[in-house]
Amino acid sequence: MAIYKLQGDRISELSPTSFANERILEARDLQKFIINSINAIETDLFVLSSEFGDWEDSRRKIDILCIDKNANIVVVELKRTEDGGHMELQSIRYASMVANMTFEKAVKAHQRYLTKVGIAERNAEEDILEYLGWDENNEDDFGNDVRIILVSADFSIEITNSVLWLIERGIDIKCIRIKPQKDGETLYFDIQQIIPLPETADYQVKLREKAIEQRQARRESQRDYSKFDLTFNGVKHSNLNKRETMILTMKMCVKNGISPTELMEFTGKSRWLWVNKVCQSSAEFETEYRATNQRKYDPSRWFNDDSELLVHNEKTYVFSNQHGKGTGKLVNDIFAKYPELNATAEKNEG
Repeated sequence: MAIYKLQGDRISELSPTSFANERILEARDLQKFIINSINAIETDLFVLSSEFGDWEDSRRKIDILCIDKNANIVVVELKRTEDGGHMELQSIRYASMVANMTFEKAVKAHQRYLTKVGIAERNAEEDILEYLGWDENNEDDFGNDVRIILVSADFSIEITNSVLWLIERGIDIKCIRIKPQKDGETLYFDIQQIIPLPETADYQVKLREKAIEQRQARRESQRDYSKFDLTFNGVKHSNLNKRETMILTMKMCVKNGISPTELMEFTGKSRWLWVNKVCQSSAEFETEYRATNQRKYDPSRWFNDDSELLVHNEKTYVFSNQHGKGTGKLVNDIFAKYPELNATAEKNEG
């Protein structure tokens, strides 16, 4: 649809143009424009990276990688052509490649992006947590779905048919048309969501919600309920769930002189909170933390019973109780780094 301007007592159409005529390239120009104005494509997106390709075939790169407020991964694919090429096929491939992205990998990707754009001094993890409104990393709630946004000057009938078919099957994908138009030397972009049509949004949301419920049911059936046997200096602790495994490991590490600061290299800083005093109880820790820190504190998300407080070098630490499928690997990596613990972790197959 053309854009018109008012001139006297009539309206006149702006001059159509193209990205090619304006010498606007995808990677050099259009990508930069969209990143700097991401809300023009969709409100409340957070740009993680551009030209993202954290896999073996480095020739394949996601134009713009984002997350949304629900911690979903969002793949944004750009084309400046009038038909969109084969962008829907590319985007599906990319979506599958990032479907298992963890919070930790997202932080690393964003930190590399910040370095690339010249603001490496920013803390990627803190920026992501602030955007999501989280107090800490929560792997179980991160990246549970992947959404796709296609942005092009226009779309062929093959693409629109493919996208409609994918939407019917619960894939969250949309087409955004961005057409350049001119008024003298001034360039305008006519940006419109054409699929799904805004007036069908409620229906499409219901379809997606049904698909999400089905995926969550499948995910629940595949949830990891592994149990572990931990052995420290010949003393065996059997049939521990993931939470019990994690807190016992951290307690034994600190008891043997390994500082929480060192352990943060394995777990990430966001999985720890601390205060600069020795606390004797959970209530004392909570009072001190709330008085001295801006970050919100939800006691239910931390190992903070009196017996779980970790004291080292006149500081008191609490450790996150939110852990996903990587518990076994994390614990074994710690045991490998610190052989003085004389510890092993094995899955309990009973």
